[in-house]
Amino acid sequence: MLKSNKKSSLEASRNRAGYTFVIHWLLGLSLFFVYPLFNSILYTFSDVTIQAGAIETDFIGLQKLRELILEDSGYIDYLRDSIGMMFYSLPFIIAISLLLAVLLNQKFKGRAIFRAIFFLPVIFTNSVVMLQLNTEYVKMPLFSSDEAGVGIIDYTSIITQLNVPTEISPILIFLLSNTINLIWSCGVQTILFLAGLQSIPPSLYEVSKIEGANKWEEFWRITVPSLRHIISLVLIYTMIELFVDSKNKLVSQAYNKMIQQDYNTSSAMLWIYFVVVLILIGAVLALYQRYCIKKWE
Repeated sequence: MLKSNKKSSLEASRNRAGYTFVIHWLLGLSLFFVYPLFNSILYTFSDVTIQAGAIETDFIGLQKLRELILEDSGYIDYLRDSIGMMFYSLPFIIAISLLLAVLLNQKFKGRAIFRAIFFLPVIFTNSVVMLQLNTEYVKMPLFSSDEAGVGIIDYTSIITQLNVPTEISPILIFLLSNTINLIWSCGVQTILFLAGLQSIPPSLYEVSKIEGANKWEEFWRITVPSLRHIISLVLIYTMIELFVDSKNKLVSQAYNKMIQQDYNTSSAMLWIYFVVVLILIGAVLALYQRYCIKKWE
């Protein structure tokens, strides 16, 4: 009986310690996430007026949502471009990240240095140095990131000097510019794939060699099926990263509306976008579950 009381007392003490650590996070979540989230939902269905010391809301229902979907052609174009860019970028990022992870998982001299180099974009992207490079003091980006191909690496001049036909030169400039950006976005995905590769038992590859399998067969019969859950994680992470990218025109337009204190329009734009993104992520994961994971298990 005494042991039982001591055990329950110890568990209660551990629970109190756990709640003590979590309560700060819960307060921050409530104040800085849940409360603004409900406010944004309210603003979506209301006409918002900024008054001195207060924000007044007048319920208008689905009026703003109908205007954006049925009347605002610019919003539909931004939505289409955002979705199209996601479907264009997603397979390239997954393939490049997996390829880099397989290469970096091989045993060679300087492997740790090369792994650090491929993870540098994750560190530099939000660093103070990169923020300074994007200020008015340095107008030219490190890599060209638009269709004009303007940057330290000037794709327009390169393509022109190669005498490429003018009909296909804009396409090549666009592909080259975005290829650099896609490689620049593969840091976290490469690390996740590396962790998954290191968890595959070496005995599987030893058995495949005994059976006479070549490297290509090992990749598709052992490596990819063993990474099926890591691929799911990378899919979710990459899609969310692409949808909330600062270069996303729809997100930028919504941010500009918010700066102009047009909270009704900005909230409606983002909630429509959120629902569409949620549906697309669910559809991609459902198709992946049905046609890939079930096949590999």
